[in-house]
Parts: sequence; C-alpha cells; structure tokens
Amino acid sequence: MQSLTILKALSDESRLNIFRLLLERDAYIEVISERLKLAPSTVSFHLKKLVEAGLVSSKKDQYYTIYFAVPDVAEVSLRELVLGAGIKLKEQDKVEEQYKEKVLKSFFKYGKLVKVPSQKMKREWVLARVSENLATNKSYSPNDLKELLQEIFPDPGLLITEMNAAGLIALHDGKYKRC
Repeated sequence: MQSLTILKALSDESRLNIFRLLLERDAYIEVISERLKLAPSTVSFHLKKLVEAGLVSSKKDQYYTIYFAVPDVAEVSLRELVLGAGIKLKEQDKVEEQYKEKVLKSFFKYGKLVKVPSQKMKREWVLARVSENLATNKSYSPNDLKELLQEIFPDPGLLITEMNAAGLIALHDGKYKRC
C-alpha cells in the first residue's frame, strides 16, 4: 500500500467527494458528474488519479464503465495509512543515529569528554554516553563518582550536577546510582 499516494489522492476535495460517493455505491462517470455537479471531463480526470492511487477500480457493463471503491483499501484506517508510511521513519532514525554518533565523536577524544555541549539535545546525548560508564546496579559514594568521572572530564562536579538534573543518576542515602 502506498500511503503517501493515497493521502495525496484524497487531499483534493473533488476526489474525496467522488471517493465518498463510490463508497456508498458503484457509479459511472455521468452519474458522478450529475450528483456532484462536476463536468464529466473533470470527473474523468479525478477518477484517473483515484485509480492510480489504487482507491478506485472499474469494470465494463455493456456500454458503460462502472467505477467502484476498492474494498480492501476502503477498509484501511487512518492509523494504518500513517503507520504504513513508517518505512521512511526507519530511514530517518538511521540518519539521526548517524548524526548522533558524529556529534558524540566531536565531543569525545580518546574516551575523554572535551567539553559539555551547551545545546540541550547534544548535552543529553553526551551525558547519556557518560552515564554508560556507571554500572547499573552499583551505588557510588560522591568521592568514588568524582574519581570515576575525573578520568573522563576535568570537572566531575559539573557532570554530576548535569547528570542528576537530566535524571541519569539519583542520590539515595548519600550514594549515587545510575537510573
């Protein structure tokens, strides 16, 4: 199913009205033209777009071509249409992940943090990467945490404050734990 093609086809009011009519009953160009007060050539143009989108099909009946809404496509929900366009979202996620790695490489040299970014999103990425140095089920005294973070960045106090504010670590009973 081509979600974007379907959505584009239905974005025109005349095509939407034609499709709505065909959902109710099958019809030929002259009937559609009369009911919607459109010229037959206009109806024909819009029907061609709906057929190309896979929303409408036709069959011959003696001298007439009868148009009808394609039942399978007519039953598709808006949710399915939007999620069907999700293939491109996966591609975008990949591009975003590549960008994130590029950003992280620019702030880390030889495993050490060069500086804490001022831009919020980049700072969150950097802090999340720093927090990966902490064990998940281990508690750290303030001094132990400072020593560990000192190996990554010259101002461990800043990292502790930022990671705490970002919800990456929490202080419980005088010890820090990775969240």
